[in-house]
Amino acid sequence: MNLKIAIIGSGPSAFYTAQSLLKHNSDYEIDIIERLFSPYGLIRYGVAPDHQSTKNVSRVFDRVLNNPNVEFFGGVDVNTSPTIDEIMNIYDSVVVATGMTKDKDLGINKKNISGYYGATEFVNWYNGHPEFRDLNPNLNIETAVIIGNGNVAIDCARILASSSIELENTDISNYALKILKNSSLKTVHIIGRRGPLDAKFTTVEIREMDELIDCDSILAKGTKNNIDKNLLNDDLPKQYRILTSFNENKPENSAKFKTAEFNFHLSPIELLGRNEVSGIKFKNNLSSEDNPIIINAGLVISAIGYQGEIIPGLKSDDSGKLIHNNNKVKDRLYSAGWIARGPTGVIGTNKHDGANVASLIDRDIKTKNSPGRQELKNILNKKNIRYISKEDWFIINQAEINNAKKESPRLKFTSYGEVFKLLDSL
Repeated sequence: MNLKIAIIGSGPSAFYTAQSLLKHNSDYEIDIIERLFSPYGLIRYGVAPDHQSTKNVSRVFDRVLNNPNVEFFGGVDVNTSPTIDEIMNIYDSVVVATGMTKDKDLGINKKNISGYYGATEFVNWYNGHPEFRDLNPNLNIETAVIIGNGNVAIDCARILASSSIELENTDISNYALKILKNSSLKTVHIIGRRGPLDAKFTTVEIREMDELIDCDSILAKGTKNNIDKNLLNDDLPKQYRILTSFNENKPENSAKFKTAEFNFHLSPIELLGRNEVSGIKFKNNLSSEDNPIIINAGLVISAIGYQGEIIPGLKSDDSGKLIHNNNKVKDRLYSAGWIARGPTGVIGTNKHDGANVASLIDRDIKTKNSPGRQELKNILNKKNIRYISKEDWFIINQAEINNAKKESPRLKFTSYGEVFKLLDSL
């Protein structure tokens, strides 16, 4: 009898775990259980739509999903039903690889104020996530503020500052492209709590900001005066050399409509506005005086990190990471990816987690004559939960590719209604 393994989540860590498990034992029966109708998690909904080369890793995951011993169960949420305990009861081993899907709290007032979003919300919106398609941010504004200095902050800034020409051949959602195309946005402020040489974005991300068709990237006035001149040499990492090469003023006679301004040494204090955001107040971290800085803006995005979502029945720390010992949560239960180590590293970093978890399972696993896949199907049928199989996903995937316009790689489905309508028509 084949050993039965369930992996909860379908992002990079889930697929790298499945890949490593199959290398250990090609007879493992592996079921990938996902809350959404589509697999690939961060690749589909987190990576920026204009970063198609990064998304190409999904081809590796396609090969895993095509393995006859691997099945996909989309539209199944273990936070509701079936629960982790129910899944543990019908599989020999279970891996939790759900990632971190919530925004880290900014720590200032933000309740009942429209126009404020966490980066996860905003990124999921423009990437066509079915739970965020109705976010509908108001971009008929002149100024936006993005708080954070990592790659996600730069992604948000770049998408806002890009022209429709730069976005139309990506897999950005149609509704987001329409709103962005009709936006009156002129200025995007990117805010860092520390200095420019502490920023966490990569060389690729900052270079792209300097190459936008219709946007000038500049530094806030006085930025260079606050940098130790001894550090501005050839040994400075390339991303900082690019950043510090920006002017502190928009070039004279620039024909570019938009401006992205990098601001540093500012900490948010308060969102302004009664029902809608009208601005945000900052503390100047270089000043000992109480002289807050106010930036008037109709959109504020917080991109300061991620928080894990609590999974009923499992213990987590304050950041939402599962409590585990070297990826092992308890007997027969393991964790991998961000939910295990926090939101660190790049997509390939998940390979290590996957390999480690696979080795632990291969060492520890013992069959308990678990029913696995067939019993999961029985439970879902009894609960009237309609799931998306991998055959269903292959149909959805091909339809998205076929529906694409011009050079776009795909036109995503963004709701369950669209997906079920497609499947029911066959």
